[in-house]
Amino acid sequence: MKKTVIATLIAGIFIAPKIGLASEQGSPNIELDLLPLVQVKGEQYVSSTIEKEMRKYNLPGLSVAVVKNGQVVWAEGFGLADKQTNRKVTTETLFQAGSISKPVAALAVLKLVHEGKIKLDADVNQYLKGWQVPSNEFTKSAKVTVRQLLTHSAGLTQHGFPGYQRGGKVPSDIGVLNGQGNTGKVIVDKQPGEGFRYSGGGYTVLDLLVENVTGQSFSDYTSEQILKPLGMTNSTFAQPLPKHLWSKASAAFDVNGKQVVGDWHVYPEQAAAGLWTTPSDLALYVKAIQSARVGKAVGPITPKLVKDMLVFHDNDWGLGPILKNYQQGLAFEHGGKNKGFTNVFKAYADKGDAFIIMTNGDAASPVMRELQLAISEHFGWDFSSAKKVEKYTFSSAQLKQMVGKYIYDKDSQYRFDLTFDEQYILAYDPSRDRTNRLIATSEKALIDVRDGSTVDIERNNKGEIQALIWGGQYRFVKNSL
Repeated sequence: MKKTVIATLIAGIFIAPKIGLASEQGSPNIELDLLPLVQVKGEQYVSSTIEKEMRKYNLPGLSVAVVKNGQVVWAEGFGLADKQTNRKVTTETLFQAGSISKPVAALAVLKLVHEGKIKLDADVNQYLKGWQVPSNEFTKSAKVTVRQLLTHSAGLTQHGFPGYQRGGKVPSDIGVLNGQGNTGKVIVDKQPGEGFRYSGGGYTVLDLLVENVTGQSFSDYTSEQILKPLGMTNSTFAQPLPKHLWSKASAAFDVNGKQVVGDWHVYPEQAAAGLWTTPSDLALYVKAIQSARVGKAVGPITPKLVKDMLVFHDNDWGLGPILKNYQQGLAFEHGGKNKGFTNVFKAYADKGDAFIIMTNGDAASPVMRELQLAISEHFGWDFSSAKKVEKYTFSSAQLKQMVGKYIYDKDSQYRFDLTFDEQYILAYDPSRDRTNRLIATSEKALIDVRDGSTVDIERNNKGEIQALIWGGQYRFVKNSL
């Protein structure tokens, strides 16, 4: 299963909007046809507008920026930032970045590394005051390092965070790590360095690291040393969001398009989930890394820092961003999901091309995937391409055999319930109240019609289904109980 699907468990036909895109030369609008990522042969797809698609999927607002040859060639907002005041999304509307906070926060850590104030492969506890990674049987022979925290390989628990309602009690970082908030205590429950497991808890440890080493709050340090030098003046890690920025911030909306109580949640886990920003500001982050890649430092982003950042670690993770080798070259990217916000950016490392999409809804994924596909096809990029498949039909008996509970064989907290209806095989994640819709492409394989994830069916020597393997690597075992 893909990384984002592991986190959230992370159909049908999606109608195709046309949107106007200003070209680099400022010529008239160029039409982009948005089509489904997964296209079933024989099905017909009809054009529509982006606003109609947003209404269809209960998505109130969206903001996008596209970078071509090192320049922002398109930045635009769509829909509403606040239904109660009818305030529209603009290019300066602030969105919660969710986990896109992590690769930006990682710059603060890497800056300290390159200044010689911390070491990537040192025991992180030597830099922490007031809280330490708890010692146990797993840390006896291998200590948690800064590199492992950045690459999600420290063996720490706590995947992500739900946030806190505005106006309520919000714990400190230490309170979060000690399990005194709305999530469990952050501990090491497998040997550090043993392998990848996504951990927002690990990035919350990095909050403390930055504060303890610099003597400043995380938001102050990142503002002074990272965001302002990059020109990201519409960005902040401050949590709660300062009052003077409320009028610029988008509200958050649930899967039904309903504005959440308090407008948005507060995230004390700043490095993991606390960044407020815009696509245009994230374009500055992207361009700084691309510039440093070719030898030109931008603010604190030096060629040496970027060279270290873009080294592959376990599960294709760099020091902050996810790394991927496309046919057109190495890319760095990340998704982001807070309550009521869904985002993504993808950028080539060795050419000045990228896109950033930020939204204010839990139901944004279908619209975002269609937009990614359209942008990629228009600019000739290979970030996304349509998957055209033949639909295979299982018998009723075969479908019934698939029904059951499936548990990830390396971490039992990830599971889903498999059922089916007249159109789809349905994988329901009870922890996120989310259903992935799948179709069969052969007797041995399925595909998620929304995100294109492939699922291989593993059978025993009796022909009975014993596991589903998501994305060629994440094995979910069928529970026999």
